[in-house]
Amino acid sequence: MRAVIFLSIAVIGIIIGAASYYIGYMRGDSYGYDEGYNTGVIDGAGTGYELRDPTYSELQRFIEEDNTDKNEYVEGIYSCSDFAASLNNNAVQLGYNAAYVYIAYPDGSGHAINAFQTVDKGIIFIEPQYDDEVQLTIGSSYSEQNGYQASDHDDNIIRYVLVW
Repeated sequence: MRAVIFLSIAVIGIIIGAASYYIGYMRGDSYGYDEGYNTGVIDGAGTGYELRDPTYSELQRFIEEDNTDKNEYVEGIYSCSDFAASLNNNAVQLGYNAAYVYIAYPDGSGHAINAFQTVDKGIIFIEPQYDDEVQLTIGSSYSEQNGYQASDHDDNIIRYVLVW
């Protein structure tokens, strides 16, 4: 009889322990997920930034006031990628979502510009060296379609990539 009572107490203890573990695990998992989601996704993935897409007029005003185009182009030191990175960083500092855009040409070379998803006019591409609004068309010459001096290489766009 004592063995049955001892065995019953042991089984009940195991069941209670397993149930406690399971309930604790589930609550902890749920709490951790909720806290991680609220902190990471809702609060901006820990960046401290709350970025938004600008209106077209806000974009125009930002481009006009930004001084990135005043920087000097220096081959191998400060080039198109630096202009695009600078404009992108300045937009983020003001709370605007901006994309770094890499344009690929047939000879393996490329170019970098920026893009903004405006809330009222869609995606707008910006040439940060000149503050120009530009067009990108696969198979077309970047310089010709945007009114720039002809390039010394084949600048027909074979693809472009937006990095948000």
